Amino acid sequence: MTPFFSLIIPLYNSGNTLDNALHSIRAQSFQNYELVFVDGGSIDHTLAILSAFRRANSSVHIQLISEPDNSIYDAMNKGLHMASGQWFYFMGGDDTLHSPDVLRQISDAIGQGPADLIYGNVTGADSQVRYADDHISKVLSRGIHHQGIFYRRELFTYTGNYNPYFAVAADYHLTLKIFCNESYKTRYIDLDIAYFGETGLSSSTFDYRFFSYHYRFLARHQALDKIEDRLTCLQKSIFCCLCLVKDKQSMFFAWRNILYYLTDTGVLSIGFKVKTFFRMIYWCLRPTA
Repeated sequence: MTPFFSLIIPLYNSGNTLDNALHSIRAQSFQNYELVFVDGGSIDHTLAILSAFRRANSSVHIQLISEPDNSIYDAMNKGLHMASGQWFYFMGGDDTLHSPDVLRQISDAIGQGPADLIYGNVTGADSQVRYADDHISKVLSRGIHHQGIFYRRELFTYTGNYNPYFAVAADYHLTLKIFCNESYKTRYIDLDIAYFGETGLSSSTFDYRFFSYHYRFLARHQALDKIEDRLTCLQKSIFCCLCLVKDKQSMFFAWRNILYYLTDTGVLSIGFKVKTFFRMIYWCLRPTA
């Protein structure tokens, strides 16, 4: 029987937190799911935990591979191709589902009407900061945590794989494709879905490459009118372009984005455009420290 949910879990040396993640899954009142573990070649006790879990839960459909990967998004892409469920959910080895009824409540919400993507609230495991992206403007302008999102599997035929060029925000990039395409139905529900770990890459590293492109992406997908503060979004993308050239990172990409902002947007003054252009040149020519 095809599982309703595929829980795709990329792992690497997750032994210190994995037990809690697994416990939150096995405590679910809704049991029609499979687990897809994509381990990056852990050298701690991650695989021993998975082996014991598999023996103790023989009724659960479990898929597991353990091999080196190039990034977390490489691992997530492997999981996409392994998964067989109707709906996909991604969580890490340091994430936990918020309550034993999360999967049942999501299943009920799916049954209440057409949807291609359903999302809710997440909370930082350490900070206890709660994120409720309850308005499209929040999703498009500031980001969204993938631990709060359930995707109908057919969406990935449209989006394709996660793009590893965006080392930290490829999940946001992929999800934005869906929110910006009005052919797909997205639905927010006021449900606390998960506690997310705050020690991973996405919590400690900012993706200047993606956010240098963020405003241009929204413009290309005709979504700028859906965000409340276009100017702040534009200024953030320009700042990220400057940061990239200052650090001598993705310079061609940064220039491609900044030239779009300086020539194709009517909200910037001529003086600001000229100043920004020469700042880009300055940081390109200045040697790194």
